Amino acid sequence: MARQIGRLTAVLVIAGAVCAPRPLAAQAGTDPARAELRTLDGRTLTLDSLRGRVVLLDFWATWCAPCLAEMPRLKKLHAAYDRKDFVIIGISLDTLDRRAFRSWVRRNGIEWPQVRDGRGYNGDLARLFGVETLPVTVLLGRDGRVAHRDLRGERLETAIAGEITKSAAHKSQNP
Repeated sequence: MARQIGRLTAVLVIAGAVCAPRPLAAQAGTDPARAELRTLDGRTLTLDSLRGRVVLLDFWATWCAPCLAEMPRLKKLHAAYDRKDFVIIGISLDTLDRRAFRSWVRRNGIEWPQVRDGRGYNGDLARLFGVETLPVTVLLGRDGRVAHRDLRGERLETAIAGEITKSAAHKSQNP
């Protein structure tokens, strides 16, 4: 199964779900600071409130095989960095009810904040970032602006380390 996706025409179909990167509405250099994130534990964060940290927005779903394959790497990244420097926010496009999703997250040892509104691709954050297929990652620099997108694997690790290093170097030059 293939369909036109912007300039991309290749589509990976796994378990009946389309899982391919898409161009995002929030392009590099844009400022999505007004986006609100309501986590499973009831907290409401804004991207603006996370300024000063490198933030990974991971758009994913429990039915997306490539998303699930990346979970061990995300667990490693979550454990590797201080929360003052780096935070992951999972944004699930699952339409599971809240209770079932919370149970899945707990059973699978996902410890970083999760956002789920139950509307899948029609959710506010999915629309804000132009997410129409999965997986999608958005890496925000400490300034809150989109630094990288659609990275996975080693490229994602390298980008995160680079953003943290770049930020640390800037701080040491401007105390």
